[in-house]
Amino acid sequence: MIELSEMQRDALGELFNIGVGRAANSLSMIVREEVELSAPSVSLVHPKDVASTLLGSDLRELSMVTIDFAGPFDAQTILLFPERNALAIVSHMLDPDMTPEEMSEFEQEAMCEVGNIILNACISSLADEFQVEFEGGLPEHHFSDSDGLPLFGEDRGQVILLLQIQLGMRQERMQGHLLFLLSVSSMQALLDCVDQYLERLGMG
Repeated sequence: MIELSEMQRDALGELFNIGVGRAANSLSMIVREEVELSAPSVSLVHPKDVASTLLGSDLRELSMVTIDFAGPFDAQTILLFPERNALAIVSHMLDPDMTPEEMSEFEQEAMCEVGNIILNACISSLADEFQVEFEGGLPEHHFSDSDGLPLFGEDRGQVILLLQIQLGMRQERMQGHLLFLLSVSSMQALLDCVDQYLERLGMG
């Protein structure tokens, strides 16, 4: 399996942190108060190991947003929150006088907006620093449980770049996960971009 060198991991962490910072600013404007997104921890995991990697994260009922990106490397990107965390995020975005029923009706739309902001910000930070372009699809929202996710057990010749983040809003902290599903060839293309980026910085 492909592995990240310490320098590649640090570079990806810094690049994704730029994107996460942009996303936090955009989300802060939507909810009209400060939103904090922690610097993401980056790891590379095999699809069948994702469930065990995230087991301590209260991942049973899930709220997830997916966007497919195509470019120098192709990736299916996923923003994943335990559903109760997703509802907490949505409650801060919508009218506080809404009933729980009304809130759940808007949950998918609101989470698509959150996913669109965070996932696009992360990909655009890569595009800017790698000096490349990506095309992104529309965000799609899904409810699932950890057993129902096909990526949590199938080996389809993919590797998963896993980013774990903390989202802070109104003194609440919520654990979220960004997953980038890449074929082995796309993962290699991503690492080639990272290596070229490091060379431009004189660190290659």
